[in-house]
Amino acid sequence: MLFMQTSERVMQPPMRMGYSQAEGTGMADTERLAGSPAAPMASGETASTRPFLCAETKRVAVISPFPGALHPLINGLAGECYDVLVFHRFEAQVMNALAVDLFVFDVTTAEWEGVAGIREALASDPKKQARSVLLVGEREMEDSSFAGLGELQPWPTGLQEAMYRIERKLSGLADAEEGNSVGTFKDLQIDTKKMTVLRGGSRIECTKTEYEILLMLLEAQGAVMSRDEIMDRIWGSSFVGGSNVVDVHVKSLRKKLGDNPAAPQYIATVRGVGYRLAD
Repeated sequence: MLFMQTSERVMQPPMRMGYSQAEGTGMADTERLAGSPAAPMASGETASTRPFLCAETKRVAVISPFPGALHPLINGLAGECYDVLVFHRFEAQVMNALAVDLFVFDVTTAEWEGVAGIREALASDPKKQARSVLLVGEREMEDSSFAGLGELQPWPTGLQEAMYRIERKLSGLADAEEGNSVGTFKDLQIDTKKMTVLRGGSRIECTKTEYEILLMLLEAQGAVMSRDEIMDRIWGSSFVGGSNVVDVHVKSLRKKLGDNPAAPQYIATVRGVGYRLAD
């Protein structure tokens, strides 16, 4: 189930993050909006409760079996100009299709079946690990199986601390992407911001799947990626198609790159396993 917490909704005390009189900001609406139009003043409304229009937003997906228990955090994020998508269940295929800046996974309920799926999905996807915050209880903090799967945030905790962790995580991601938006391999350039592929300076028109396969191989830095691993990363573990679908996309990608499978320059086949970058 999905709903979006809009950033223009007026929140009731004590949650007033994002408004001109919010604790710790002391920022007037005009300063926060940076020139964006202000909402008209409603009857009985004061400057401290007047909603503002967000000049820029980022998307955060919150996955929890009990999202109602996270309402203060969800409300706080929405008040700070985040578009919040909330899910009661974890479904790998849905998560892979989402275009979000950050995932917040609630793994405080050990008996929830989604915990195993979250652990499995993150363990096989370093890129998603870098974009994940895991809300954990005391028991999960001591569980080594969660180590390295994302940033661990004790929960329940103070709202300000959780907000700080999430904002710091997003800020770090933005800095990393700013400095590492272009990957290279031989005469290939992959721009992860523009999602473009250049060969010798000329643009190669790739489909989204072809682009993702090439990016995965580049990130693997020469390590072999199995067909099943590629399938899971792109379509999720619930995908019912055969592994030959990967071969079809690789064949098309090779053709666009002008790559000869018999003497590969870019993508080498590892018979019976999968693919890797060519030597």
